[in-house]
Amino acid sequence: MKKLILVFATIGFIAMAATTLSPAKSIKVKCELKSDKHKASIDACNACIASCNKVVGMCSKDKSGKMAECEKLCKECVTACTKAVNAMSSESKDCKSVCLDCAKICEKCATECDKFDMADCRKCATDCRAATKHCNEM
Repeated sequence: MKKLILVFATIGFIAMAATTLSPAKSIKVKCELKSDKHKASIDACNACIASCNKVVGMCSKDKSGKMAECEKLCKECVTACTKAVNAMSSESKDCKSVCLDCAKICEKCATECDKFDMADCRKCATDCRAATKHCNEM
């Protein structure tokens, strides 16, 4: 008798779990479809964020202070790109203005990174310019 109750409880649990997961999957699909509109821009901003974070780590190790402005602009760029990604993902009504602000900061960051000859700085400048291009096209 106990085994029979255990079997029914297990079947009930599995059925409950199956019905609970179905709506969550459909919500996730809707979110992915919603953000596909801005996928290239989001990808460019995410690449920019990754490059800027790498340069910030490198700049923070520089004791001479010659990379202080680069570090500052990379941090600003990360903040702006993160805000733009969030605006695009949620299709915010302010998306266009947020992206245009992001493009301005990304271009400043790229210009600063161009002043240094390290590979990470060159990659950061390239990624910032790609984000600038995509954000300006919004």
